[in-house]
Amino acid sequence: MNRRDRIKLIVTLPLSFLLLLTVLLPTGVSPLAFAEEEGSEAELLPDAPETAEEAGEAENAEETDDWETRLLLMLQKRNANPDTIAAGYYNFATGEEHYYNGDEYRVSGSMYKVPLNMLFMDWISEGKLTMDELISGYRYSELLEGTIVNSDNNYAKILWDYAGATIETDPPSTLYHRYRILIAPLMGEDPENVDDKYYENNFFTPRQMITCLRRLYDGGSRYDRLIETMQRAEPEKYFKLHERRYDIAHKYGWFAEDPILYLNDCALCFTDDPIAIVLFTTGTENAYGVLADYCTLMCEYAQETHEKRLRQEQAEAEAIAAAEERDRLEAERKAKEEEIASPDDSASPGPEVNGENRPASKPAAEQVKRGLSAGPALALALVMGFSLVGIIWFSLRHRTTNLALQYAIAAVVLTAFTCMLCLPGVSGNSYIVSSGEDPADTVEAFFRALTEGDYAAADGYLANGASLGLSGSLPSDTVRGAAMEALERSWSYRLLGNSSVEKTSAWQELQLQVLDFDAMTPDLERETREQLLAMGRTMARSQIYDENGNCLPEAAALAYDRAMEKLLETPQNYYSSVGLRIQLVQTRDGWKIVPTEALLRALSGNPD
Repeated sequence: MNRRDRIKLIVTLPLSFLLLLTVLLPTGVSPLAFAEEEGSEAELLPDAPETAEEAGEAENAEETDDWETRLLLMLQKRNANPDTIAAGYYNFATGEEHYYNGDEYRVSGSMYKVPLNMLFMDWISEGKLTMDELISGYRYSELLEGTIVNSDNNYAKILWDYAGATIETDPPSTLYHRYRILIAPLMGEDPENVDDKYYENNFFTPRQMITCLRRLYDGGSRYDRLIETMQRAEPEKYFKLHERRYDIAHKYGWFAEDPILYLNDCALCFTDDPIAIVLFTTGTENAYGVLADYCTLMCEYAQETHEKRLRQEQAEAEAIAAAEERDRLEAERKAKEEEIASPDDSASPGPEVNGENRPASKPAAEQVKRGLSAGPALALALVMGFSLVGIIWFSLRHRTTNLALQYAIAAVVLTAFTCMLCLPGVSGNSYIVSSGEDPADTVEAFFRALTEGDYAAADGYLANGASLGLSGSLPSDTVRGAAMEALERSWSYRLLGNSSVEKTSAWQELQLQVLDFDAMTPDLERETREQLLAMGRTMARSQIYDENGNCLPEAAALAYDRAMEKLLETPQNYYSSVGLRIQLVQTRDGWKIVPTEALLRALSGNPD
């Protein structure tokens, strides 16, 4: 073999096997692309929000200012002097409490008839009286109805005289004074230490009236009859002048002392989170309108607080779930590190730091296996064997044995070295692409584009040219357009842990919040029936039902649309959180998301 042939043998043989391995490796990935990447520790999930107590204190401080600001704006619109009013508010679900001139004594008018009847209800509950008890010739049930529904002052005097006569005082006092002693605990006062103003006349403060209403609401069944009677009182006046959305149990107070009109009302309002409210007016401009507006304002404020509370509870639940998931992933990571550090029970423990085994330098998912698995090792042996066979064949072919041993050995060594360069990428099932791309980045970019409404960009992250079919324009149908808009607004996401990679496939765990139309179905069916009933009060029967009493399709569709519009006023009531495992594939353009059925169902508002 001449010098030129020797050089050809040494150079071409390793390169030929390099080409062979390149062809045999997975399509689209060069063997030179595989290398161990020095990745940093994965980012932890965002810290959980502040504690419930801290969040509650911050929110209450915010709401305090907001509550008073709203009250003053309402008074300004009514051209009412804030100094002429005193008000109170209490939310039974949250404990939120606000006052304006809350400790000023004001003329209460007939509002005193609430604690007066509570006193008698207590006696009935204790077995001292009955509803049919005769008091000055009247059954108590008649006196209750007369004092609350008709606001009869003569009936009220019969009751306070009867109550005052049940105790003695030293020095002796009037029956009225003694009745005020008896109801003081219901107002949250110690009768011996209360301000003298309390006994001076028919005076109460907003704080005392709110305390009374709280005891009324919390009193259980003993006060049910009284609350029911208050709900029937003045159904279209005072606090109930405009407010029709919620049940309201109230007792107004009216007293005129020329030129001042004292107009008041106190109530339990059964909003989603029930509230107690009271408003005293003393010569207030347009007092009737101020009373009506105050009730509506407080009901709306309570509803907003209710929605905030639901969102906060949901956020806290998600934060707890995220923290638990973070702890789980951290525990798994540590377990894998320990498994790598001590692969079997017989292995000696690693160096200790503060009594514990030192963790591996990288997360387990990023470890490249040391040593060769059976498949690659066998391939290396075959390559080297074929190299030797090729050399022998070459010698026989040219009828020469004048083959220098050093050249043969060099050819085999170079071939083996070439193969070894390729082995890290195929020696294990998992690998890291040297381009530095992280599948999680693709998932993050895809969902960020979705939540920002950039659907063309979102489609660009899908595999095989797939599309979500979201053009960015809403359906022309108003109701369906509103539903789609509510769905898109509901999307929010959180990546959970690190992505996992297996050759040209990857997975990323994710938590998605979405408007769940399946969860809406029971309420939608109920609301549709109510809308049909409402339509029956304003439309001819022939417009709703056929001659056989079956609902007409167009009437059913109209009722359905109206029901959907009603539920979409509070879509957050139907938000669901669903866990997804996003699948990705490696392409020439980087990682792409596989649009699985689970992903498409979740985005369409029908999560599994």
